[in-house]
Amino acid sequence: MSAPHSALPAFLKQVTDLINADKYEEVGQAFAAFVKEHPTTRYLASEPIPFKVNVRLSTKYGSSATSTFTLRHTTWAEDLKRSLSAEADAFAALAAKYDGEVAEVAKTVKKVA
Repeated sequence: MSAPHSALPAFLKQVTDLINADKYEEVGQAFAAFVKEHPTTRYLASEPIPFKVNVRLSTKYGSSATSTFTLRHTTWAEDLKRSLSAEADAFAALAAKYDGEVAEVAKTVKKVA
């Protein structure tokens, strides 16, 4: 008898693709739909999302900008994760806000060689 297959890896792949396309509202919608169908996976589904956003922002703007932003806003990842429990547009608005703030920081920090 085989163990049941987890839907989580496919969900996280979908979320990664959406984040990499800057489709934050769709991430929020996908998360809401996933936890509605799989309510016991809320923590496991939400935990990697801020990290994936961090990777995206580092790729777009550089690790120096993302690190500087994190030093200025130490709770941003937890705030972003918390916003997933609100409406999809709350996550999208916060992620877009952070994206814009990291973009502004990127204009002022030196690139690491």
